[in-house]
Amino acid sequence: MSSAQIQVILSSPQSFAGLIGQTLSTDNATRKSAEDLYSSLRKQRPDACATNLLQLLRTSSEVVVRSTCAVFLRKVVKSGAKEAGWEQLSKSTQAVVKRELLAALAAEVDRNAAKQVAAVVIELGEQVMDEAPAAASAKRGGRKKGPAQPKCGWPELLAGLQSWLQGAGVSAVTREAALKVVAGLALELRAWAAQLAPVITACLAPPVDLAVQVAALAAVSAFLEVLRKPAELRPYQAALAGGLVSLQAALAAGNTDVAEELLVVLVQTAEREPALWQPHVRTAVPGMLALAGPAAGPGGGALPDDLRKLAAEFVLTLVDIKPQMVQSEMGAGPLAAQLVSCLAHFLTSGVEDDPAWGDDPMAYPDMDDDETLGELHRHGLECATRAADALDSGAVLRAVVDMTGAWAADASDWRRRHAVMMCLSQVVGSVKDVVGPAELASLAGLLVGALADPHPRVRWAACHSLGVLCGELGPGLQLAPGGGGGAMLGALAGLLAEPEGPACPQRLKATACRALVGFLEGLDAEPEEAAEAPAAAAAAPALSEEQRKAAAAALVAPHLQPLAGPLLAAVDRCAAGEGGSLAGGRALVPTPTQEFSVDVLCRLACALGSAFGPLYPVAMPRVLAVLGRCAAFHGPTATAAGAVTEDEATAIVRVQVGALECAVFMARAAGAAAATEHLPALAQLLGALCRPDIASSSPLLVPLLAAVEPLAACLGPAVAPVLPTVLPLLAQWAARDVGLESLEDSDDEEAEDADGEDGAAADGAADADVDDDDDDDDGSEEFRDDSDVAFVSYGGADYRCVASVAAAKAAAASALEELVERMGPAVAPQAPALAEALAACLLDYPLEDVAGPARAAAPKLLRAYLGALGAGGLPPSEPAASPAAAQALLLRLWQAVTAVLNFEAVAAPAAGAEGAAGAGAGGLGPLLALPGGLKRPTPTSATRADMAELLAAMVDCVEGSMLQQQWVADAFAALQAATRAAALEANVEQFAGADSDDEEEEDGDKGMDGSEDVDEESERSEEESEEEAGETPAAARERLRNQVAACVSAFSRKYGDAVAALAQQVLAAAQPDQQAAALLSVRGGVVA
Repeated sequence: MSSAQIQVILSSPQSFAGLIGQTLSTDNATRKSAEDLYSSLRKQRPDACATNLLQLLRTSSEVVVRSTCAVFLRKVVKSGAKEAGWEQLSKSTQAVVKRELLAALAAEVDRNAAKQVAAVVIELGEQVMDEAPAAASAKRGGRKKGPAQPKCGWPELLAGLQSWLQGAGVSAVTREAALKVVAGLALELRAWAAQLAPVITACLAPPVDLAVQVAALAAVSAFLEVLRKPAELRPYQAALAGGLVSLQAALAAGNTDVAEELLVVLVQTAEREPALWQPHVRTAVPGMLALAGPAAGPGGGALPDDLRKLAAEFVLTLVDIKPQMVQSEMGAGPLAAQLVSCLAHFLTSGVEDDPAWGDDPMAYPDMDDDETLGELHRHGLECATRAADALDSGAVLRAVVDMTGAWAADASDWRRRHAVMMCLSQVVGSVKDVVGPAELASLAGLLVGALADPHPRVRWAACHSLGVLCGELGPGLQLAPGGGGGAMLGALAGLLAEPEGPACPQRLKATACRALVGFLEGLDAEPEEAAEAPAAAAAAPALSEEQRKAAAAALVAPHLQPLAGPLLAAVDRCAAGEGGSLAGGRALVPTPTQEFSVDVLCRLACALGSAFGPLYPVAMPRVLAVLGRCAAFHGPTATAAGAVTEDEATAIVRVQVGALECAVFMARAAGAAAATEHLPALAQLLGALCRPDIASSSPLLVPLLAAVEPLAACLGPAVAPVLPTVLPLLAQWAARDVGLESLEDSDDEEAEDADGEDGAAADGAADADVDDDDDDDDGSEEFRDDSDVAFVSYGGADYRCVASVAAAKAAAASALEELVERMGPAVAPQAPALAEALAACLLDYPLEDVAGPARAAAPKLLRAYLGALGAGGLPPSEPAASPAAAQALLLRLWQAVTAVLNFEAVAAPAAGAEGAAGAGAGGLGPLLALPGGLKRPTPTSATRADMAELLAAMVDCVEGSMLQQQWVADAFAALQAATRAAALEANVEQFAGADSDDEEEEDGDKGMDGSEDVDEESERSEEESEEEAGETPAAARERLRNQVAACVSAFSRKYGDAVAALAQQVLAAAQPDQQAAALLSVRGGVVA
């Protein structure tokens, strides 16, 4: 902009006002030109720009112009990295701005414009309030004064605020704006907070304007955020009561918008200083719960949902942060009763009475898919969980049970009966610690009664709650004395047997089947899982696992036939394609009732065991028919072709999984004799399911791999016909890389990527292409899905891996172990493939659920295979029958074990003498290589101890002539390396402990307020966490020493004096005291 243009704009107030007016033009070209001119003017003549904006702000009669001037002024005074802002103005202009801004704030009559001026004052105050006044900074010397006064770079603002807040004749607009300034500058005004407290509190008293009261409460909240000392906060305690009075006034005036603003700020105060509310709890909490209730609005109706949720949120915020304070003031029982009742009204109000609710047989029995459960209902469920987590468990349980009993008897409104069932399901997980036998009987009675309710929505809620409670409280709830479990089963069986109709639609039957699954899964819980629910211990504390299974079977058996009829009928309809009977592949889509009927049969087989036998002959063909109908279905292909939607494909895959699991678990329950009849058909279906291109993300993969276990457990060696179908898939996923990667390395790579973002775009694109190609080669593309990541802690470090691959590999390893265990010598023809798969699993030692089964299976495989080989059990034509095959099999396992034991030498780079020697010792380096240049974690002493134990077991399994001299030498070198690594680990821990002791001594005098107790507590917590985590590092090292000695003994028994020298070297290396003394001498600066 030329100086002539600037002169024209600044020549008169009218010219400048015209420029500002043009910035508000609706014509884009005019507005853009004016904005550019104003921007140039602000940069070249900031003082003139500021004074002209102030003059126009004071003189314009147009509200929009005054507001615009305030917005522009805020940008003029705002200092930032690119603009000097306030600092670029001259001292004289700064004085004018300070004075005129306050005058403009006092004179403004429009509320919105006043808020904009207040924003300018706040922006400027943040910069100048902490400055020392010029007159004060000029003083030097003189007598010593009293305590230093707080700095204030804008004393006129303080005076103005005091005048506007308590002076007579001040308009509501000015007072509200002043309070907004106080709230915005709370941090800068904290030195005057005590003086301002009574003034602000007075602004909360009627008949002050409601908008002023909102601003006053916001100022209180702002001070609560910046003040810390109780003496500073206490003056504002009275203001909290004033906020409640303001809320009552707003509601009485019917001003729900202001009431909502007040509630938002009241919740903020509860979050920031909940303890300050203690004197007001007995007034505030009941009052808020009444507002959240169903009759606080005009004419005895409910307030708007947003207000009700905010009122409940205020109470829950206090309860979340200060539960003991609220319960001590209100009483735990009365508080729980009032809060639960309030939230149950949320659940009641949030349910829509849709007559068509039960019309869709494809509706999935899940709350998330039920559109008639509104936002208020879902919010009430969330709040119920929060309340149950924070309050006294016993009080909450009593309140919920009492209210459930009372509302369940209310025939006037089904929503109330529905609400208490849903509330019960939501809180039981938080209060199960206090559920005893009496409560179990009461809960069972309530559920049985609700299952017979005349309204289908109440019965649906009862089914939902029954499934949840059986999972949380099982097996205690099911097996509790008094027959509650049998009554629940009978009620569910009766519901399924009812004719389909308005009182019992398919949607309800599907939920009943799902409840049965929960009931039976709770019965089938493992002992350690059941122990987590104190109710189980309270109901049947003396039951062993076998007794529990027997009790479960006795409970379920009388109901098997009543359940079988409707379940098998649903399975028949599924096999006939009578689900979503649409064209093409959609005929495969089952209804939820059909889907869950298959799941129920599976769980019945698990719970009943051999008692399921009578149902097996009629159930198995039907389930195989379902599996046969959908076995060939491939979701990605069908979806890509448009034959089914993604949701429909997911439903079909769920049936594939359910039918497969049902078939194999029914076979296990029925026994080998009965299962053998259907084995050919099952093997054929498994062949259709075992696609080599199945993705790790497929829900079918893990169940498919795991299906081998129950079949092997049932059939033993007779499972052999299935192996050609499933073993390739097991081997494929057992050998799959899980993509284990250190989080520290990953973070470093991300940091490097972030640092390189400013590089050339073309180079970045080229690098990305290269990376993509590499990812495709090594399979690590699965890391791109952040939802498919599992985290693993190993050796004191954190790692991540592909969760779906890790789960599949664990399932494969477990299945391989079961096959080896159950098949015995019959596994010999498949032994080479099994050994290859087990060796791959052994190298994933950070994943115990992968390596553990492999360690257990390896010696069993060797015994079975070598036994069959020695007994001539393999035909000469069998590839596994040759001595060379036996040597290769043994070598593969031997190398995997010794590579882990001698990790440092094997993993060392080939460069350098030591590395070359390590690599040349056995050529094992490629075994430990990972795709993409990733590195395996250094094995811990616990891992090496496990491997030493496995090595000893392998030595005991084989004839001495099978072990070549170099293999034995490599094994002893590995044992010696493992011993050295353990000693080094111990010394590192000792040094770290000594250093921390020195630091504690140096810092010992710093904490004089009970820090020693804190240290003792932290030490105890560390010890407890170590105990919970299992074996300590010291115990692992001791176990390693013992296993090394046992392994040396195994070699000595087999080879005698031939390995004496090697044994002596290993045992000499296992003298940690000598090594520790040598290394400790280095610490004093002396090289040992």
